[in-house]
Amino acid sequence: MKRSVGPQTADLMLGVAPHAMRPPHHTPRPAERIIIALFIAIPIACLVWMAVQWVNYGIDLPYFDDWRAYFDGTSGSFSLKYLFTPANDTLYAVGKFLESLNFMIFKGNSVVDQLLSMTTTLGFLLLLQWILLKSALDDRLLTACAFAFTLLMLQSDSYWGRQNIAYHQAVPLIFILGAVYILVVSPWPWPVRSFVLFVMGILSGLTYTSGAFSLLALAATLIVCIAINRRAFGDLIPDGVALFCASVITVIVQGYVLVFVQHGQVHTGTPWSLPNSPEFWFYLFGKVGRSLMLAGSDPLRSLLVVLLCMALAVTVAIAGLRNVKTAETRHSVPARSGLITLLLFASVFFYLLMVAAGRSDLRPANISTPLQLFAFGFARFHFFWATLIWPWVFAGAIVMATMLWPRKMGAIRIVAVVATSCVVVFTMAAGVFAHASYFRQTSDLTLRNGACLHAKLLIGGPIDCPTLYPRDMTLAYANAVKMGASFIRYFPPDLLERAPGNPTWNVLGKPIDGVTVSNAKAETRPGNQLNLSAGKDVQMAFSVGQAGDLHHCLAVRVDSTVGVENPTTVQLFYVPWGASTFSEANSRTRQIAAGNGNAVRFLVIEPHGFKNEFRLDPVSDSQPSVVKELNVSCVLREPGVAG
Repeated sequence: MKRSVGPQTADLMLGVAPHAMRPPHHTPRPAERIIIALFIAIPIACLVWMAVQWVNYGIDLPYFDDWRAYFDGTSGSFSLKYLFTPANDTLYAVGKFLESLNFMIFKGNSVVDQLLSMTTTLGFLLLLQWILLKSALDDRLLTACAFAFTLLMLQSDSYWGRQNIAYHQAVPLIFILGAVYILVVSPWPWPVRSFVLFVMGILSGLTYTSGAFSLLALAATLIVCIAINRRAFGDLIPDGVALFCASVITVIVQGYVLVFVQHGQVHTGTPWSLPNSPEFWFYLFGKVGRSLMLAGSDPLRSLLVVLLCMALAVTVAIAGLRNVKTAETRHSVPARSGLITLLLFASVFFYLLMVAAGRSDLRPANISTPLQLFAFGFARFHFFWATLIWPWVFAGAIVMATMLWPRKMGAIRIVAVVATSCVVVFTMAAGVFAHASYFRQTSDLTLRNGACLHAKLLIGGPIDCPTLYPRDMTLAYANAVKMGASFIRYFPPDLLERAPGNPTWNVLGKPIDGVTVSNAKAETRPGNQLNLSAGKDVQMAFSVGQAGDLHHCLAVRVDSTVGVENPTTVQLFYVPWGASTFSEANSRTRQIAAGNGNAVRFLVIEPHGFKNEFRLDPVSDSQPSVVKELNVSCVLREPGVAG
């Protein structure tokens, strides 16, 4: 009788006993269920705690690169020109689309933006890690142990707390894990798999430069795995081709940005660091150390731990390659674990190479020794990608142990639980739940930046707050007001009402030949007063200064006193620079009561400046009126332009 070769037979052929991994139908004992629930719950609780503390301490104010879209007035834009215009050494059309979507719905609210990106990005990563670990280990207890290592991904001071757009650099990881899920777990037929993988590859590459190059590393690794064991992995050939084509397309696009837009340089002319320099590797090791939550203050000890962990990772990768090479079927536990490990390691390692190449020379002059470079590598959020691999280093070690000692599964599971418990305790002691203190620090910085912005508005600019953005932000603020950005409610243009005029024109304090009254008779009186008779649609058109005097003025304040017999509405019309005539869209209204002393003030902001043409309609109905003290002031001027 001909017998089929199933998963258990394949395991025996690989030297693994059928009981080397607990079969899926194994019912955990009560103690196991408690441990499983605990190890699954801790990372989820950490994410929830992180979100809660961000809501507690987050402040709605853009920071550094978040201002970029306000400078050119593109916030909320979905135009292809905007989406595909590179910035910050990369082309990130997907990230720009997500930010425009947030601006359209929430007007760029920083608290909402970061809360949504935090919960969705980290939530997807946790979910995908769990699904992949479960498919690779086939033992719920060991899967929970490996999943607990995702705590390292949830440490503070990563992509959240400062810039809204920082998380764009983490989005490619969703596509990478998603691609691995489709390759290893999904039951879809190859045409569907290949199409979805191609789309995901394009999206990953258009999210950030790292998404293109790391996906190329993943695709190349997949092709190598297929080549060395076509019998087991041959049905993934179309998938490998789809991923490779998508990655090549996006690498060409991102390479064009690096070569022709950045002129072969990164970060404003900083030279590339190459792997043949020790500085490159010590900086890279620093990123790995930070991903393990080691202490940068004790660099020697941390470096030794990093080297040990990386040695284990290399061992796991070699074992994974062996499992891929000897697999009879790609659905066996060793084959799945080996393939996933190799694909993720390749992606993360290539990312770390890119970071070290582009950033290791971005250091102060006083950092020169190897240990100083190692400690310098702990800074900023580029460690995040490295946290992806530690659950797989642990999972790979478990698979290695089960293959070496197939009859000691019970002892292996006990050691796994003990080791995981130690790691969980270590991460807690290192501050993995310390999100409150971190977000409190970032909110203190935001409050200081907000105080600076507030003070600059009170004096009419220029808005230069170096810890908020390293250049004058006057134009960006004017655009934010015009677009209705969320943070403007806390820093309203009303603050400019107290600002000194630069300059100020007294329209009625001189011969009023420049004032044209329509639909009413006008009579001048002493004390800068103009009496107007009743009429239908009474208008006062006037100009101030020379034709281009207000071209570089971003905020105009118009003050007057209007006397009327009955309550009415005063309306001011203005002409933005580039417009041709008055319109309702470019006007402001104020309600006034009956009486002679109604002080009326209009504050208008235009990012492109104004023409020197205005029109004041003192009444909205037919009644006599008195206009006194009509003054026009520029209270916010384009940076670098004299008044």
